Amino acid sequence: MGFRSHKRGIQIASAVMMGMFGIAMLITGILFLKNNIFEASKGNREVIATVNGIKIYRDDFERETYSLKNQLNEINQQKMQQLAQAGVNTDNIKNIPDEIVNQYVLQLLINKEILLSSAKNLGIRVSGSTVNKEFKAYQKQSKLGKDEFSQYLRSVGYNVTSFKKMIKDQKTVDKMREKLFADDKVTDEEVKKAYERNKYTQAFENQEFEDVKDQIKENMKQDKDIMILNSFIAKAKQKAKIEFKDEEFKKMYTNITTPVAQSGEYKYTNADVNEQIVNAVSQTQEGYSPKMVNDLKGMLKINLGKFIQIANKAKAAGIKADADLVGVDQLRDYSQKYYNYLIDTYKPDNATLQARFDSKRDSYDTKNSIGGYVIGEEYQAGENDFAVAKKQAEEIMKTTNKDNFAEKAREFSKDPGSAKNGGSLGETADLSKLVPEFANAVKNGKAGDIVGPIKTQFGYHIIYIQSKDPKNENVAKISHILITPTISEASKQKVIKKIQDLKAEIESKKVTWSTVEKQDKYNFSIKERFKKLVKTDAIPGIGINKELMDQIFALQVNGFLERNDATGYYLIAKTSEIPFTQATFENSKERVRLELAHEYADKQLGITK
Repeated sequence: MGFRSHKRGIQIASAVMMGMFGIAMLITGILFLKNNIFEASKGNREVIATVNGIKIYRDDFERETYSLKNQLNEINQQKMQQLAQAGVNTDNIKNIPDEIVNQYVLQLLINKEILLSSAKNLGIRVSGSTVNKEFKAYQKQSKLGKDEFSQYLRSVGYNVTSFKKMIKDQKTVDKMREKLFADDKVTDEEVKKAYERNKYTQAFENQEFEDVKDQIKENMKQDKDIMILNSFIAKAKQKAKIEFKDEEFKKMYTNITTPVAQSGEYKYTNADVNEQIVNAVSQTQEGYSPKMVNDLKGMLKINLGKFIQIANKAKAAGIKADADLVGVDQLRDYSQKYYNYLIDTYKPDNATLQARFDSKRDSYDTKNSIGGYVIGEEYQAGENDFAVAKKQAEEIMKTTNKDNFAEKAREFSKDPGSAKNGGSLGETADLSKLVPEFANAVKNGKAGDIVGPIKTQFGYHIIYIQSKDPKNENVAKISHILITPTISEASKQKVIKKIQDLKAEIESKKVTWSTVEKQDKYNFSIKERFKKLVKTDAIPGIGINKELMDQIFALQVNGFLERNDATGYYLIAKTSEIPFTQATFENSKERVRLELAHEYADKQLGITK
């Protein structure tokens, strides 16, 4: 279907750990609000657990679980929609059971309170003025008045007081993290070494050190910070006084902390399994299944054994893990350091290097490549174009009835997936997978109605509601006629003028290609920088076009060309060129060594056989 929704997948980030407040996270469950928020405001909040004396309330737990379930369910809906469009069966896309979501949220709440109590012990404070300033910033961002914002907070499970507490907790956790990571420095030398080890791998292929050094440094620091945070929480949890006021949550926590793989002081628990499940469902095309759980547990057992073996080899080589790390994070540190050690110390003889070089000599050649920019704007229908489409749809609707609907759809509809079938979307259509305007029109109509024209991002729809499922508002048998707006010459000329104005600025040296590509104020639908582009590559933002690629290669360095095609109008610049250079054994030695070293290290760590 051409008019299905294409929303981005929601990024899962727990409010309780990351301090994120999802503005789009609307909770509409009236019973949930009545039982949890309204009752809580009367002072009847139920404590389910305490962590070092800090209370965890049932309504906070239920708000977080409700929100996370909604996010995960929406992700699955989007996933099913995308797979269905690709013709893939979606029967195996199941939601994560409530039991696992509940455990996941409880673990995060406990971890948050561990950090908050630790912050208190270290004298970390957040002032009321800081909280009030942040609160006002949230209200300003919402573009709501004071009363409207308070009403909105209630709709998502907060009141002003509890929301300010959430802000205070967030700021406190942020300060705690800053303190934990204060001594975690990644030196320029470490960054350079990381690049040199990996510069011929796919991750950094055709990229110079200056272009990726910040990314490398950020990734290295993030990896280390995660291990430091995990280890700190693990150590603090061992000393923490965690008490449960409800037997249900006590049993839940016992299950969370039960090991699924253990060897001495090292272990994986159900908490690790739950985290893997949430990550898999939210970040991949997989759905939940009991097989997923069993596979993850089996994988963790295998990984633990491998980690311990690697740690022993690392110790034998004189490698030391960071003293602040414990448990599996200590093993990860050993593994990373040992892998780097293997790369750095692998020294094959000249005969081995020569044999590899001879076996794939051509792959070491320096290819003829270019660098540059593609800046452009895709043609889009304007308001006048939509108005013309609406008028056409209204005229068609005047003479359309149940008896001739299929004939009209075949004649006028621009939906390639349904027009040939008389506009039919099948015996049943899942409205939850369709754009909201279309779905709401069907829900608000009656069986037998022809409704419209309904405007969506795709154009105007005339919808015939043939039947509706009385047990499920998201299921109906429907047909539609889609009238898409034709992009007028006037709309195209607006785009062309926008690009021509940019061209004039560049030619007069008022702006540079780099400035346009980097700064948000230059609002173009296509802003791409390319480096070391070879003739067989796709042109960024445009695609594979041999004729156009030849034209770009033929440009002088710092030259550019204009491109006007059916999709839009573009400026394409060539800012650098690397000529073809045939490889020699001497200038390829280090590349060959690194290639063999990675293969050797992968085998030693069991990554490959």
